[in-house]
Amino acid sequence: MKYFDVPGFLVAGEEIPVIDVRSPSEFSQGHIPGATNLPLFDDAERKIVGTLYKKAGREAAVLRGLDIAGPKMSGFVKQARKIATARKVLVHCWRGGMRSKNMAWLFESVNIETGVLEGGYKAYRRYIRQELEKPANLKVVGGKTGSGKTAILHCIKDAGKQ
Repeated sequence: MKYFDVPGFLVAGEEIPVIDVRSPSEFSQGHIPGATNLPLFDDAERKIVGTLYKKAGREAAVLRGLDIAGPKMSGFVKQARKIATARKVLVHCWRGGMRSKNMAWLFESVNIETGVLEGGYKAYRRYIRQELEKPANLKVVGGKTGSGKTAILHCIKDAGKQ
């Protein structure tokens, strides 16, 4: 298992599939572009585990999480194998905590090389916000339909520019 900072994760994600193990509602609120959602817990299960964590502590929540996730483990592996065509995946959860590390452990145990995003999606959001605050040299291409905007964009792309 390898741990990546956000820039390294994004570079690796250009070649390796990204699996987001957060719940479906977390994924729908925002996700890394191109990521596939393979949730460890559905929304109701996540609520159960989270509530138990707050009321009874970490150990009780972990045990309940294992009860929920245990029967689904082979399904996670089968889905990951479909996603990881080259036997490699990148994984993240919200904070880079238990969900991503446990799924990474599971994937590694069946010979799927797995990278984990340190700090999870929360670190990704922070990084993107910082990047967006930096000054950018933007050019706007405008004009009426048929004026050749698309041709200009293709020429820029062919020249290796964004």
